[in-house]
Amino acid sequence: MQIIASLFNIKEAIKINNKNENGFEIKMENIYSNSPRDISSHSFEDISSNSNRREVQNSKKPPKKKKRRKKHTLLKITAALLCFIIIFGVGFYSYCYNLLSKINRAELDKSDLGISSSDYDGIKNIALLGLDTREDNKTGRSDANVIVTIDKKNKKIKLTSIARDSYVSIDGHKKDKLTHAYAYGRSQLAVKTLNQNFGLEITDYVTMNFFELARIIDYIGGVTVDVDEAEMKELNSYVFPTTDFGDMPCEDIKFAGVQLLSGTQAVCYARIRHTDGDIERGNRQKEVLTAMFQSVKSMNPLKLPKVAELILSECETSLSTDDIMGLGLWTVLTVPEFEQLSIPSENIKASGKTINGGWYYVYDIDAAKQEIKDFIFEENYYSAEEKLKRESEQN
Repeated sequence: MQIIASLFNIKEAIKINNKNENGFEIKMENIYSNSPRDISSHSFEDISSNSNRREVQNSKKPPKKKKRRKKHTLLKITAALLCFIIIFGVGFYSYCYNLLSKINRAELDKSDLGISSSDYDGIKNIALLGLDTREDNKTGRSDANVIVTIDKKNKKIKLTSIARDSYVSIDGHKKDKLTHAYAYGRSQLAVKTLNQNFGLEITDYVTMNFFELARIIDYIGGVTVDVDEAEMKELNSYVFPTTDFGDMPCEDIKFAGVQLLSGTQAVCYARIRHTDGDIERGNRQKEVLTAMFQSVKSMNPLKLPKVAELILSECETSLSTDDIMGLGLWTVLTVPEFEQLSIPSENIKASGKTINGGWYYVYDIDAAKQEIKDFIFEENYYSAEEKLKRESEQN
């Protein structure tokens, strides 16, 4: 009992001595606890960190309502514009599709086009036949024979004109002028004749009445071409007086050089023959077509549907509406480069001959066939030697 009392007195003494000089009790751990406490496990509040957290929270200002309103407004405007573009695009596409569905069409017999090869895989050749008649009840002749090559690989449109008086074989009519093939059998025989003689593998065509082309040229604002002195004299003294455009006037050309021609002047320019022959005539026809394309590119887009309507009203084709829409879209998006070739050419020498009372261009048809192929596929025609040769001949 004395031992227990002694221990009790010691504990009390410790409690009394556990006061600081100011009389405040200093708490101490119970030295008699069976399980010691781990003070390291106690959590202590970090005052400094709390103050930093409050400062960070205070620094984050809530987003302004004005900015939110601006973002919502911008999204609405963008959505509205997209809707407008889509509606306009669909409407324009529908309009064009409906317009193209009204074009005069005449299918070709694919089994009778004189195609015996497959050299032009991946290339689209289309026969563009310019007719020389103003009357619907007359067949006329193909005054212009232009092969339009759609070269998507090189982003080019290549125009190859073949002289109308070329001495060629025409199925069922022996040998005759190329221009007479259309008169004998319209587009079917004209395309077949081009394929059989020049191996072009053409499966589609477009005919255009050259006389009615004058109205289209006037609508697009004319075409810019380079008229030399000899051409101006021929136009004013012979072509204009002998060409009847009905109610459409055709004024004389006042000076030579680069100038803007009206529709009637441009058509007459494309028909000049006596100054230099059929080869240069084909070049003038291509020059007018290329100038038309340049004029259309720079005109008001709102006038394009009317241009298409005027052109299509004077055309006949075997191309489907989808074909035309696809080619038109590719042309607009790509803006292809134009290149030209005339047959006969510097490499394909020709001579004028009178045979059975008719005058013809006579030349090596097989050589011309290879020349066209090289031009379209950019092979030998584009070699360094050939380029140098042509440049030296032009100079």
